[in-house]
Amino acid sequence: MIVPSVRPGTVGRLLESLALGSVRPDAVSIVSNEVEASLETHGLDVRLLRFRSSEYPIGDRDVALRRDIGIWSSELSHVLTLDDDVVAPANLIDTSRALLAGEPYFWGHYRYISFSGYTLERLVELPPELGRRRENPPNSWHLWMSCYAGAFGAERELVQHVGGFDLAFSGRHSGEDQSLGKRLAAHVAGTERVFIHEPPFVWHPTEPDEWEPPRYSNLCDGEHDLEEAEVNGLPVASCRRCPWFVATDESRLFSGDVLVPFDPAAVEVTVERLSTA
Repeated sequence: MIVPSVRPGTVGRLLESLALGSVRPDAVSIVSNEVEASLETHGLDVRLLRFRSSEYPIGDRDVALRRDIGIWSSELSHVLTLDDDVVAPANLIDTSRALLAGEPYFWGHYRYISFSGYTLERLVELPPELGRRRENPPNSWHLWMSCYAGAFGAERELVQHVGGFDLAFSGRHSGEDQSLGKRLAAHVAGTERVFIHEPPFVWHPTEPDEWEPPRYSNLCDGEHDLEEAEVNGLPVASCRRCPWFVATDESRLFSGDVLVPFDPAAVEVTVERLSTA
């Protein structure tokens, strides 16, 4: 399981919900410079992946990079990506495994609910119908725009083969999962449609949780010194002083091509395995 985390205050809640499940994940990789090594694991096999780079922008909407780091650092055959502010229902892992036994990948569903008034033990057992659905209806075919990496599972090598999460989405807070969904659907089935499953699903809070300031950043402290440039032929606004950039031609982002592929050699990753005691 891959969890990119900028919210140390909520990732512990996610781990506890996973520990309460009917089946536990084989391993959890939290890709974060913000989460403390003292994090309670609730008996799970948890790794903290710290990361540095002089090439890729870190510290401002870098979730695509964090997910790629987790996927390329995984030692398992399958990966499940979740966000750090969700809660896993009790059947998340067993329903995910059942799907992946017959399919190379799946996209799950979100259910929005207020976490207040529920104990975690009660929340993980609630039926999804008590929450507000994200896609209407779930358990149905949708276009690739309905793909969300907060509930996604796949064969690791398949995700790597299609290029993972495109780092052209650096500096943005959306779209990297839809881009991957479009490429996966085209590669596996020659289509632009995806099936949004429920189960598996995750609980997403209706009250937003704030991000923590980055503990490590290779970006400017203050305003960027911007110029028009290109990254692998993609028009961008980039900083003259740091690696920050953002695509200025958004029509190119969903072309079906990987515009800025992830290179694991461009990132220094340090692994801290947390104690389960």
